[in-house]
Amino acid sequence: MSSKSNFPYTPFSYDEYTHILQQLLDNLPILDYTEINYETDSFCIIRHDVEFSLERALKLAIIEHEMDIKASYFIQLNNSTYNAISNESLSIIKKIIELGHKIGIHFSPSNSDVDLVKQEFYFFRDVFENRLNTTIDRFSFHRPNLNPQLLQNNIKIDGVVNAYSDLYFEYFDDNVPKNPSIKYISDSNHQWKYGHPLDAIEGGCKKVHILIHPFSWSRLGGDNLANYRSLLEEKNDSLMISINSEISNFPIDEIMKNKDI
Repeated sequence: MSSKSNFPYTPFSYDEYTHILQQLLDNLPILDYTEINYETDSFCIIRHDVEFSLERALKLAIIEHEMDIKASYFIQLNNSTYNAISNESLSIIKKIIELGHKIGIHFSPSNSDVDLVKQEFYFFRDVFENRLNTTIDRFSFHRPNLNPQLLQNNIKIDGVVNAYSDLYFEYFDDNVPKNPSIKYISDSNHQWKYGHPLDAIEGGCKKVHILIHPFSWSRLGGDNLANYRSLLEEKNDSLMISINSEISNFPIDEIMKNKDI
């Protein structure tokens, strides 16, 4: 019987996420990338590619901290929906670091040339380290399925973690085996394309790499449409607050009074 039978939690809610984390804690060692080598026989990596909402990333970081879990948060410096090096964003990212989590770079290389990938990573890293005053030692690719060569090349940079290195990830074309040596799980597109984390536990997987996108998770949870509706409301509120802080004649009180909730 599936671990999700009679599941009492709304999908993609913080309650469900907390339950998933507890089941992982009960069954696998949750380790940082740097704690894993080729002799490690059991691990669970929790990774977050942060797209659209740093605020939701902080919510997950708090939940994990309260459960004594350390995760990796990969931030985009060229994201169109948040400015990672604004004062507000840096404040959020610093809070995530203070909670014990690691920060990395999430980016889309121009192509799969190894030297170019290194050059682009170093550029983003230097900008981010300068603003954050912390060391950045990891990266993940954004939508590598659009350029599979990035995964096939197994790119290595000295002293830097590639989340898609063969130490943490197995590359397959279209035919993913039923029992890979490293089970990769992702909530991309608001669905568990490679299986639910609880099914991986029930199946006895010993090496699990889980990608969680914070923007897909909220207090109430729900389906894809409900998630985007709530996310857009949050982003709209954030935009109004930002404009109000910069312009004295912005009629925020009137707008909020007449807001269709």
